[in-house]
Amino acid sequence: MAWYVCGPTVYDSSHLGHARTYVSLDILRRVSLRLHRDGVSSPRPLYVMNITDVDDKIIRRSMEIVSDGDEADPIALARFYEREFWQDLECLHVLPPDVVCRVSEHVEETIVPYIEKIMEGGMAYIIPENEMRQSPSGDGNEGRNVEGSVYFDVRAFECITEGKTRYGKLAPDVVASDFFSWTDNGANVNNHIDGLDENQSDITNDGENLGERDNSLQILRQKRDPRDFCLWKYRPRNPHPSSSSPPEPLSVSYPSPWGTGRPGWHVECSAMIERLSRDFETTHEFRIHAGGVDLKFPHHANEIAQAEAFGVANGGFGGASASAGACDDQSKSESESQAKRWKEWIPHWVHTGHLYVKGRKMSKSLKNFVTIREVLGVSKTSNGEPTTENSRDDDKKDNSSNGKNTDGTNNITHENAWTSPADDFRLWCLGLSGSYRGPATYSKERMEEASVIREKWVRFLIEGQESLDRWRFSTVLDFDNADSKYVNGNVSFSGKGSTKLWGHKELKLFQTATQCSINCQKAVLGQCSNSINGSGKGSFDLDGTTFVKELTFLAETGLAYIQQVKMNRINTDNPQTTPPPPPPEEPLRFVLETMRSQIDLVGFSPLTVHAGISGDNSLNLHSTSATAKNTNYSKKERALLDEIVAFRSAVRSSAIGGLRKKDGIAAVKEILGLCDEMRDYVFPSLGVEILDGKVGDDGRSGGGEWRYCSPRNGNKK
Repeated sequence: MAWYVCGPTVYDSSHLGHARTYVSLDILRRVSLRLHRDGVSSPRPLYVMNITDVDDKIIRRSMEIVSDGDEADPIALARFYEREFWQDLECLHVLPPDVVCRVSEHVEETIVPYIEKIMEGGMAYIIPENEMRQSPSGDGNEGRNVEGSVYFDVRAFECITEGKTRYGKLAPDVVASDFFSWTDNGANVNNHIDGLDENQSDITNDGENLGERDNSLQILRQKRDPRDFCLWKYRPRNPHPSSSSPPEPLSVSYPSPWGTGRPGWHVECSAMIERLSRDFETTHEFRIHAGGVDLKFPHHANEIAQAEAFGVANGGFGGASASAGACDDQSKSESESQAKRWKEWIPHWVHTGHLYVKGRKMSKSLKNFVTIREVLGVSKTSNGEPTTENSRDDDKKDNSSNGKNTDGTNNITHENAWTSPADDFRLWCLGLSGSYRGPATYSKERMEEASVIREKWVRFLIEGQESLDRWRFSTVLDFDNADSKYVNGNVSFSGKGSTKLWGHKELKLFQTATQCSINCQKAVLGQCSNSINGSGKGSFDLDGTTFVKELTFLAETGLAYIQQVKMNRINTDNPQTTPPPPPPEEPLRFVLETMRSQIDLVGFSPLTVHAGISGDNSLNLHSTSATAKNTNYSKKERALLDEIVAFRSAVRSSAIGGLRKKDGIAAVKEILGLCDEMRDYVFPSLGVEILDGKVGDDGRSGGGEWRYCSPRNGNKK
């Protein structure tokens, strides 16, 4: 299986609307890769993404920033923002595509021949330059030596395909009825342009730039059908002296049988998919096409029409005639016609929903967008809020250090397991933004909610791993314990300080993790009974909400288990009593492995997946000297923390006892104040949280515990 994803038009920094699309698709892709590794699919799925680096927006932007007297270079600008786009995806932990298709690298060898084939099939025509009229012959071949723009002929396409398909397969009914309104005098053309929503803001169905409104209107009125769209934009390198259009930049001007110019936006993906289908035909077939919902119509609808027209002209798709005269050809028997099955170009389409901010779609035209880099911490205003387009106007022309170091690497704010905006955003996309197919509203509060949930996951992974290491070291690696000795050169242990017997709590923990794993698998495979898609109807689709809820419940259950074990080992009545042995490590280890496996499946970064894990967490009695050195260092670090906590607990216990005896009250209060300061400020600033034990009737403290936490600063009293 291969799937194709519509990539960005690289003329500016990518925003969170793009990020939601590519993170959501990355989650789906990772699930498909896991299925491949599990033997469900073979060979490995092929993931293809295009980069639109030839476009009116790129050209206009390059002309805005070019110095006087210099020629604009849209391709150079596109390369800059393409590089930034890949860096952004890397920071979001999105897997890179297997194949990248740049439009500029496919124009002459792929796109131009593709258009020629459609013209040969009689499903495209030329609007000659300066005449702005269609040729009277109407056979599609009249302009072979005429320079001008090439348009797809929808009526010819529907006629030649003989009802086996139709134009506008992905067009919603309400859009189709309004978009294709038409009168002979072109009265509705202006209404059509003015009525375009922001999803098609700068282009019409023919792919023309509405910035040159007069010329666009003239072309629209000369099209044979309002549904016709541009395949090739004629753009002379040296415009006529009377023309108001600037010279076309050389880097985006390509030769063709219809004169210099560049491809229309809609034809680019269809042509490149056709090329890749041939390149990988022995191993992969394109089965999925994905992109934002704003591309669904007219862009993806036009892609389908072009691909089917190309297939017909090439003798495929049921063997329809490739000549314009096929409309009148009745030589084929009716039985033969019915026997031939129409082949779908790409059978499965995935569209991600819009992202909204305060009730309005995030859009550069509305200047309400937040860039990926702003959320990841590259640049913020003085009040800490992400900057938007309004605050970026002054530095648009100098982006040489926009989030990058001089070596080209990212200059992203430091992240750790506790603080990872990229993973918070992924969690929000997965489980808090609704179905990836539907709309979502972005807000700072929603991101904070995602951060709180992920922090709970991280806390369990860190505390669980720390508890597991403590139990293992206390029962296996305590070489100073009197119960351990050398026997025939090998280490032996009496086992008096450990147990492998599972109790009710361990069985319950294991069963919870097992059921969580089952439910998570159902959620990612769309097998949950409550799975919904963007339309609210029951469907088989990714259920990220259930996935997140299941993992959160597992983390809460694991934390409760760890806390219960700790409390059982803290004897509140007699601190001198030897605590009970730690529980068997296997149940907790199974839960931690289950948790890490699930969050790794949906693409969280190693910061989250491996939280609590370091190179010294594996038990290896035959480790190399380097590994042993690291392990010893970690043991000393743990011992230091244990001793400090024990010292503080002893001082606190003595002070409380003295306070109750009314002996040196002032001094005792000062000691307690110092203890509280260490608990509330010193250790938290180092990422350590202290939990005081219960004070007994005799005034003695029941000991204390510590755990890692997100490092935080506080003002000392």
